[in-house]
Amino acid sequence: MTEEVPTKLGNLLNEPPHALAIKATELLQKKLYDSPLLSNILLGEGNGKMFGVLVVRDFSGQIAYLSGFSGMLDQQWIVPGFVPPVFNIEQQAVFLREGEAKLEFLSTDLNRLMDNPERHELARQITEANLKSQQELAALKGRNKENKKIRRGKRRVVADDSRLLQALSLSSQQDKIELKHLRVKWQEILDREQRYLDQNYLNKIETLKSERQQLSQQLHDKVFETYRLKNTLGEEASVKSLFDGKAPPGGTGDCAAPKLFQYAFQNNLTPLALAEFWWGGSPENGVRHHGEFYPPCRGKCQPILPFMLKGLGVELVSSPEVDTCLEPDIIYQDGDIVVLNKPAGLLSIPGKEYSHSVSAWLAKKIPDATGSLLVHRLDMATSGLLLAAKNAVAHKNLQKQFLCRTVKKRYVAVLSKPIELTSRTLDLPLRVDLNDRPRQMVCYQHGKTALTEVEVISTDNESSRVYFYPLTGRTHQLRVHAAHSLGLSAPIVGDELYGVRSGRMLLHADSLSFNHPLSGERMMFESEAPF
Repeated sequence: MTEEVPTKLGNLLNEPPHALAIKATELLQKKLYDSPLLSNILLGEGNGKMFGVLVVRDFSGQIAYLSGFSGMLDQQWIVPGFVPPVFNIEQQAVFLREGEAKLEFLSTDLNRLMDNPERHELARQITEANLKSQQELAALKGRNKENKKIRRGKRRVVADDSRLLQALSLSSQQDKIELKHLRVKWQEILDREQRYLDQNYLNKIETLKSERQQLSQQLHDKVFETYRLKNTLGEEASVKSLFDGKAPPGGTGDCAAPKLFQYAFQNNLTPLALAEFWWGGSPENGVRHHGEFYPPCRGKCQPILPFMLKGLGVELVSSPEVDTCLEPDIIYQDGDIVVLNKPAGLLSIPGKEYSHSVSAWLAKKIPDATGSLLVHRLDMATSGLLLAAKNAVAHKNLQKQFLCRTVKKRYVAVLSKPIELTSRTLDLPLRVDLNDRPRQMVCYQHGKTALTEVEVISTDNESSRVYFYPLTGRTHQLRVHAAHSLGLSAPIVGDELYGVRSGRMLLHADSLSFNHPLSGERMMFESEAPF
């Protein structure tokens, strides 16, 4: 990988843009294979990286392509044969060295206070004093309660003796005064010890934490001020200015696509086609497969690419189009429930951009229904059975059945490669990918439990047909469990988020069984997969 960018593609002026992108991708992948250093780095377990090619035309009309990678490659920002980062490395290094030195100084002071033996001893003493105060107060309250019981008995015996009654009243007052004095005593002790701990440690710790957080935020903001993005119109904008005042996620501007466009605009090259692909081992949490193409991420790239694409006559597609002519079929209904068959491409509930959905359609179809209608949802790309309630009582009962897992669902799917003819249970906890919504990721630390039983129906040289039995109902659960390297490592055919887009996604909810919310009768419905 020693050649300079851009790399010539030869005499391909008459080829369509997508063909040029594929040709450029093949050439870059061959170079990645042929480089022993990069092959060893990238093809190791979990060491994959997103690469990109941007086909361009120079001022003389020659066709070439630029190569880029996301983030750093082998801990280096600059690698021969690839476009450089968006920011100025030398400029950023100056203030980062100074800022990181200050952060390290603050962290050292903070750790010194946090680890100080006296701080831990004071905290231990306060805990012990607090426990002892509670014990002494509880013991005194117990004695006072017994004294009160004794006084109550004496008052019944000497009801006419005013002198003795006055003595009993004085005894009661003395018990209350003693309890008050004990409370004051312990409060003074605890306040004194807590005040010493606060003044010498806790207040200083909070101040250092605040200073460190402020300095870290200032560095974060200053870093993104060095990312000055360009477009073909000659306009320039900082990364931060394109996030509507919000802090950009770490790594914004370091993905392959922004780097490629930036280099093209800086060198008066006209972009023709972009392709990004994953190369190497699958990441531990996300779903990426070696050699597969992927769109730019939503969290980091989607806010900045519209600016960079201005003047090129193209738009960044953020979500698939919704066919407003699609409607579900009602396959059963009575006075309490409705069972529908949803086509692929129809939303279950209204989205940010489209109101047309099963829920909206039902509201018009059944105007006298009360309360919520849909009891569960299907992804827009998924077809199959959906359950709705016509009244609040039925809805609450059905929701409880879902929570108690007495509702049984089965999905049929076609996977993109053959897998072994076995049945198994997948247990991969899921959470949203904050930088690439709505994609989900496997996360054992913060993810929610997601369980799926899998039954292989048939398999051939290119694909597998399976039944999925979800035991939980997490977002994109079946899609991630199918595609993830710790799951089946076989994306569902047509899954544009976790696999390869090709027509519709071949996932269909074909069986649904539950107890009728009023009669309790077990009901089962089936819908044959349309593929």
